[in-house]
Amino acid sequence: MITIPNLDMFIAQTCNLSCAGCQTLSDSRVVKGVTRYNAEYVEFWSNKIQPVNINMFGGEPLLNPDLEQWLSECRKHWPTSNLVIQTNGIRLTEQHLQWVDDYSLSINISQHMPEYGNTVWNFINSAIATGKFAPWTNENGLVQNGYGEQRGWINSNNCHIQITESFKETVWWSFYQGTSETSTPNYDYFSNDYKASWDVCGCRSFVNMFEGNLYKCPAVAGLLINGESLGLNEKTEWKGWFDNYKCLHLHSDDATIQEWFEEQRGPQSCCNMCARELDMHNQTEVNTKVKLK
Repeated sequence: MITIPNLDMFIAQTCNLSCAGCQTLSDSRVVKGVTRYNAEYVEFWSNKIQPVNINMFGGEPLLNPDLEQWLSECRKHWPTSNLVIQTNGIRLTEQHLQWVDDYSLSINISQHMPEYGNTVWNFINSAIATGKFAPWTNENGLVQNGYGEQRGWINSNNCHIQITESFKETVWWSFYQGTSETSTPNYDYFSNDYKASWDVCGCRSFVNMFEGNLYKCPAVAGLLINGESLGLNEKTEWKGWFDNYKCLHLHSDDATIQEWFEEQRGPQSCCNMCARELDMHNQTEVNTKVKLK
């Protein structure tokens, strides 16, 4: 059994937003699809890996009609893992508060547009009104955003609700250059300094699962899963990733799994898609967003 810090369950390719700087290229205009629950995926990997955290991920996971089944079965097969929904918050309702109790679930909200703030805060206020949640503190004190405002609440089971108001941010980490169909990698796939990108990566502990196969990180998974819808597989700049990156396939043997995870923990050529220093980009273009009706 291999212990890993974070497993993202990539269960929604699409989103209900179109964010120019989306880490996973989940552009609502052209990227469609969800991954319906498949017991084979969970049953196989629950005998191979032990994630500390399991994140329901996309795209927007609340678009997946099987989300509750994903939660239920992950809780059954990985009873000690921290279970989390990573959502933009548009579709949150009081039903999801019941899921917090039913599945010992945490909810991370990344609010990308100010226009739906009432929906998000109605949900948070409903959670607080239950009397089950208190202000969340960690080793750094009260959990807050960059503006000193309280943005985390936690219950007696150590399940939390946290909000990041992404639309307020003035910079955006560069996973690639450009946006959606115009995106290009920061460096060529075969550039030999990929370690410099890996050294500053904030996502290197996140393995992604899509349709039972595992990918190095959210950015690599998003490119290879959603890139074809955007025509990126036809672009010369991205050819190295589509032709050379090897995901870990469902039903791989133990030796192959062990070898893949040993390689995954360090820098690889696929890291060349990202910047090699903390070169935060101005978010003016990133904040060009379109919400589906």
